[in-house]
Amino acid sequence: MNSKYWQKYNLNKKKIIKKITQFNRKNNVNFVEAGHFNHTRDILALSIATITSKNKNLQILDYGSNPLSLVNLINKINTKKIFFTIYDPFYKSKENKRKINDIHYQIIKSENKIFRKKYDLIHFGSSIQYQDNFLEKINNFNLKNTKYILITHTPFSLLKSYSSKQTNHPNLVQNIYSFSKLMLILKKKKYKLIFKSRNEDKYIACRTKKFETYSFNLLFKK
Repeated sequence: MNSKYWQKYNLNKKKIIKKITQFNRKNNVNFVEAGHFNHTRDILALSIATITSKNKNLQILDYGSNPLSLVNLINKINTKKIFFTIYDPFYKSKENKRKINDIHYQIIKSENKIFRKKYDLIHFGSSIQYQDNFLEKINNFNLKNTKYILITHTPFSLLKSYSSKQTNHPNLVQNIYSFSKLMLILKKKKYKLIFKSRNEDKYIACRTKKFETYSFNLLFKK
């Protein structure tokens, strides 16, 4: 994984995070994000709304992300009973609890910490493809206590797993995992696929595309 790239990537998101936060604070409608983000952010919002309970605070893990994935939930759903944990291995500041508008969250850079915790929903937003051996790593998560797994904006092969350089970032390599193998692994863990949608092919971004590769959004329920 290219650590310098991801440090710079997350740092560059501060301006748009501030812009969205200010817009949502002043308006009763959500900020409109460009590209595929309106689609994938709405899937995250609807997934959270589906599992929200009046009598329970939700714990949600946003794996390999940054606060940008959360700040535009304001004006879409009620976020007051939700606590987000963002896993960012390249985060340089102290791991402390924070708040943007009504959204409470913390950023954790220790993978071992998130493996030990239990969550109501784990969200992998365009992060799986940058992980080595992810299909083996998934066994490290505390899935016994996780009812929902959401995967958004992620390329999968309908046949074999393979690797490819990324078209729009030549220094990045994507690991395109087998969709059928993922399904088999999660089925053994008692998960059922309850939602699947496809993003535009341009978001696959593989220099070498093989084996019927598609960019998917997937919601699994135990």
